[in-house]
Amino acid sequence: MQPQTTPQSLDDLLDQLVAEFSDRLSRGERDHEAALLARVPEEHRDALQRCFRMLQTGIASAPRASAPLGPGSRLDQFEIVRELGRGGMAIVYLAKQVDLRRPVALKVLRPGLALEGRHVDRFRREALAIARLQHPHIVQVHAVGEAQGWHYLAMEYVEGRSLADVYAELAHCKAPTGADLERLTGFRAGDVSFERALCALLAPVARALGVAHDLGLVHRDVKPSNILIHKDGRAVIADFGLAKGDGDPGLSLSGEPLGTPYYMSPEQATLIAEPIDRRSDVYSFGVTLFEGLTGRRPYEGANFVQVLERLRVEPPPRVRSLAPHCSREVDAVVAQAMAKAPADRYPTALELAVDLGAVADGQTTRARMREGGAWRRAKGVYVFVVDLGREYRSPGTFLGLPWVHIVPFEPAPGAPRLAKGWFAVGPRALGAVAFGNLAVGVFSFGGLAAGLVSFGGLAVGALAAGGVAAGLLCFGGVSAGHTAVGGYSAGYYAFGGGVAAKHGIDATRSDPAALEWFGRLEPALGLMPGGDALVERLRAADR
Repeated sequence: MQPQTTPQSLDDLLDQLVAEFSDRLSRGERDHEAALLARVPEEHRDALQRCFRMLQTGIASAPRASAPLGPGSRLDQFEIVRELGRGGMAIVYLAKQVDLRRPVALKVLRPGLALEGRHVDRFRREALAIARLQHPHIVQVHAVGEAQGWHYLAMEYVEGRSLADVYAELAHCKAPTGADLERLTGFRAGDVSFERALCALLAPVARALGVAHDLGLVHRDVKPSNILIHKDGRAVIADFGLAKGDGDPGLSLSGEPLGTPYYMSPEQATLIAEPIDRRSDVYSFGVTLFEGLTGRRPYEGANFVQVLERLRVEPPPRVRSLAPHCSREVDAVVAQAMAKAPADRYPTALELAVDLGAVADGQTTRARMREGGAWRRAKGVYVFVVDLGREYRSPGTFLGLPWVHIVPFEPAPGAPRLAKGWFAVGPRALGAVAFGNLAVGVFSFGGLAAGLVSFGGLAVGALAAGGVAAGLLCFGGVSAGHTAVGGYSAGYYAFGGGVAAKHGIDATRSDPAALEWFGRLEPALGLMPGGDALVERLRAADR
């Protein structure tokens, strides 16, 4: 990683002014506050003045400008080598842990944020929580402490490149391959496509993120630069500095939201008062995947505000709209991860990891089944796989009806309950072939089935089989039709156990009350003429 050389940001300026004020205060100087406030935009002066008051009253302390950190300086047991990078909350240095003689990544809380106890508490609390996470795909924390007014945590130093560096290199490849990813990362995925190799690389990172989520930690800044690649090809997630177990919106000293706008979830972008939960990380992970697969981020803009505005109002683009060579499987995975509404995303990073593993193995994903199923070859046979837990409507139609419409038998509130298509499955189903509690079709199967060929608890049709069946040819516990077979049967040809009545042929002994019931039933169903005359004939046959 190379040190950043960007111009001084507003956060850097505010940190510098806080340090200068602390220096002058220690020397007894009192008439410099106005001059320092004049060096920042007017809208930030109140926040800066509040910091000055905290220093003056002694309720907070800050590092002094006369003892800045830099190459060669010492902080506790760490000797700083060079700066690695900086963000809205902290500055990261490459340092050497003198007593153990090992390199570390030393993250130091910005002086301005260190003035407020809530920032320091969160910095230490989350660092200690991550320190308890012993996971091979999470950067390990070695130490947490405070020295000379600086609050720091020392982490495992990953001597390699970040995923952002890898993406920058891949931008020079016209059509990246799995071999290109292996060359840049050392990760060995075998002779597979780029998308499968990328998903194989990142699936363990998603699992690691899920472990952190199970501890109640939300990272809140998942992005390619926070995914580091060891020289052995192992990817790890770093920088839990923004991690939170509460729902307070994170702000830097300048008032900007903590996190990177390109990878923020919509709920982070709006700074809503509702808690930011694990699904926000799932969204940011989806953006990271999107960038790797398409070579660009989903939302771009000339400035911070423009990016956030596009994120709030524009629907997320699909991977295949920019990279049509990508599979529908990975397209569906990214689409579900980047869904605008949190409820439509993967509920956990672990479920996202499962689908990433499926893409890596060339298997069907739950996201693809959710969107509309997929044809898969299994033992030489092609099968159409769908997720019966969600509504599915095939894109193809005929005479205005979808070829396939499947509705869950326990649909969510407000979801449709009628499946209507040439092949229909649902609580109520209407189609050429229908399966449901109530099914109507040429071929129907259900609790109540009506059609040319019907099977169900109550079946009505030319060929009917069910607990109660009525039709030209029927089979059931109670059957009425031209040819009826069942426990209680009535028809021209009837075969039954307890009661059977058939016209013109001797029948088994029957219950007269049941015979009269069948005589009333058949005309009502419109299957056979009868009425009182049929009852008399049946009674005569019984005698």
